[in-house]
Amino acid sequence: MARKGFLALIIAIFFVGGTFAQTDFRDMAKNTITVDIGPTLVGMAIGEIGNRIGHDGISTSGFGIAAQYERQISLQFSAAGRFAYLGGGMGLVESDTSVDMDLKSFSLEGHVRFYPFGETFFLNGMLGYGYLSSAISGTVDMLVGPNQRVSFTGTRSYVKYGAKLGWRMSFGRQGGGFTFEPSIGYYGGLGLGDTLGKQLTDSLDGVPVEIGEIDDLIRIFEDFIFIGGPRVALSFGWRF
Repeated sequence: MARKGFLALIIAIFFVGGTFAQTDFRDMAKNTITVDIGPTLVGMAIGEIGNRIGHDGISTSGFGIAAQYERQISLQFSAAGRFAYLGGGMGLVESDTSVDMDLKSFSLEGHVRFYPFGETFFLNGMLGYGYLSSAISGTVDMLVGPNQRVSFTGTRSYVKYGAKLGWRMSFGRQGGGFTFEPSIGYYGGLGLGDTLGKQLTDSLDGVPVEIGEIDDLIRIFEDFIFIGGPRVALSFGWRF
């Protein structure tokens, strides 16, 4: 059953793509502005993590948004610029430990798209710049000796790359008007400079605090949420 459904989807993509390919490039709408709520859903998921953990001392929050401008270069190729923001925070209160951690990322991305049928279905390649900032503050129970006050702010830059596929569906004449654009893909990032965990270690300047788990956590956030990882976009906008 799943195989038949997948085959039906492929046939539908070819049919819809072939239909729209008859559009004359001279008359088609060439500009598209969209807002992507995919990062918003990720932010909501981050906020739900604290509830799922079920620990009274842990709280999480998050928010994200992205916007994109696309210019049609030919019937089958377009170029786009995209800005994305995603932020998340986590608070931990337990015994004599009270720590807040905030992560915020910004991305500037360049996209090139190929529409094999001239419309609707597209393959997308991305190269861009990512920026991630981390702020950790609070008081840590040292077990031996007085509690340690921790205050850290670190930043890291990334070269971002990735690919995705999707569908651009417009509901006006010559492909203009209201546009809905779902897409899926995967992003990666090449970090520049020291990791945020290494920066945190250096900032403690010999204080005996175990940060290995924090470093691993930040790496997971980098690789799969804030900079890289699977990407699902649900974009809405206007084509003209």
